[in-house]
Amino acid sequence: MAVETVNVSLAVPKESKEVVDALAGIVEHFKAGKPIAEAAALLPQVMVAVDGYDKIAAEVGSEYNDELAGYLVKRVLSALKAPGIVNPILPAAA
Repeated sequence: MAVETVNVSLAVPKESKEVVDALAGIVEHFKAGKPIAEAAALLPQVMVAVDGYDKIAAEVGSEYNDELAGYLVKRVLSALKAPGIVNPILPAAA
């Protein structure tokens, strides 16, 4: 059975969103099999996230914490579930 969906808009705290987006970007980078040496391209996104890091605790404690949790789960799980090359750190068990 097909699932009917609708688009929704979600208001989330700005600084926390930037941290979640940076985390998802890092996951997407390595999931795509890109080398560590190219991870420097992610630095601007990480720096934007770090810039407002001191506001994260207040944002997580705000009335938007449920929306932020939903956004975090959606972004990171989407990045993890996306097709791509997965290079395991440890060799597969024999």
